[in-house]
Amino acid sequence: MLTIYNIMSKHFTLLVLLAFFSLLSSSGQVSPEGTLNDLEKYRLKGKVKSVMETKYALAGSSANKKDQEVIYQRLIRFDINGYEQESILYKNEQEFLIKKFNSGSDGIPFEMNEFLPDGSLNLNVKFITDDKGNQTEACYSWSENRLIGEICEQSDYYFEIIQNDIFTRVTYNYEYRGYCTEQNFYTPDSALSFRLTAKYDFRGNRLESAYFKGNELLSWITKYKYDRYDNLIESSVFKSNRIAVYSKYKHQFDMMGNWISREEKREVTVNIFTAGINQSDMLTERTIEYY
Repeated sequence: MLTIYNIMSKHFTLLVLLAFFSLLSSSGQVSPEGTLNDLEKYRLKGKVKSVMETKYALAGSSANKKDQEVIYQRLIRFDINGYEQESILYKNEQEFLIKKFNSGSDGIPFEMNEFLPDGSLNLNVKFITDDKGNQTEACYSWSENRLIGEICEQSDYYFEIIQNDIFTRVTYNYEYRGYCTEQNFYTPDSALSFRLTAKYDFRGNRLESAYFKGNELLSWITKYKYDRYDNLIESSVFKSNRIAVYSKYKHQFDMMGNWISREEKREVTVNIFTAGINQSDMLTERTIEYY
């Protein structure tokens, strides 16, 4: 996931929840055919109760995390059915944005409210689902002085995405297994603000993700490689068919097989397209709690 943004502007936008375009795979929960719960979307194994995730930029040679820049810190809580109940984004070790989901008896969320630390509402999202439980549409209602601080997979080009026109509606398309292949973000006048797409292999690993501007021209694309155990080992980010960032990954795992430490060694091509990209290596750590 990127640096936490605190932006007050009607002309800036927020990416949809990390869950909506996270890598998808099986977990310890069983979902109906053609749909996935949030644990499966996050590729978490077993009956996970919560995940605290912190990402650091490892500038220089210091191994002391206290000396490193915190890119983001987030706590996610799941219910027993594997659906996200609450998400807390931190800034400077303090609660910054708090998301709470309202769900039906089947555990599938139909609404999300995002609050500021003082309890005031920052964002309301209402979800429409199909008969399988997949979210097909989301309607966004923003507060006038909204704060933006979302974490997303497209972190290396998030600085470009947030400059799109504000969106108030998102539509989703899926393939037969329940993997989300397309997300369309629309402005209040129904014009396309931007689009995200994804492709998957037969094991459910995401092979590539792409970002298209409102004019439907491809802007950025990321391609992924995995080992035989479905662990991410390489990624390549391209801008205008030119390599921008090449990364290699190493993981450490807990007893359930979930990764709890991810090292990312990065090679950033310095040019006009990569001016806003963090060139540091990254370290992401997780603390996972189970039911």
